[in-house]
Amino acid sequence: MTTGPERRSEHLVVRLCRADDVAAITATEHPGARIAERLFTRQDRGESLFLTAWIDDAPVGHGEVVFAPLRELRSLHVSDTHRGRGIGTAIIRAAEEASGEAGELSVGVGLDNADARRLYERLGYSATGEVTTTTYLYVDADGEHEATETDERLVKQLP
Repeated sequence: MTTGPERRSEHLVVRLCRADDVAAITATEHPGARIAERLFTRQDRGESLFLTAWIDDAPVGHGEVVFAPLRELRSLHVSDTHRGRGIGTAIIRAAEEASGEAGELSVGVGLDNADARRLYERLGYSATGEVTTTTYLYVDADGEHEATETDERLVKQLP
């Protein structure tokens, strides 16, 4: 039995992250990134849903549905070796299913990320004209870095 939303396609499963999944996901991250730990902690506190994508027993992607102030999909990620296989779409669809009662789901898309924008628009998301700039820290193979990103909010009305 699964807790929360789950979508399946052949060997692909998208479901809520479980406590025993965190180590496997963390093993795919750059050392020190701690993304899975942070997302799972927020889910555990009831602030969000940490959706994870798996092929067989291997984590291949994730996204976070944040509850407040508006329902928003954040941190959508698909591993480089699994891109172009519908995994991002499956995570987005699971986020939409989990957000149905909210009536809409939004997402911020980097102004320089044309591929992601095309994906969201193909799935029915529309530009709002709302643009925000955020500065954040991230960890990659070269260590910790600061980045600034300008996003436009896209939104989709859910049935």
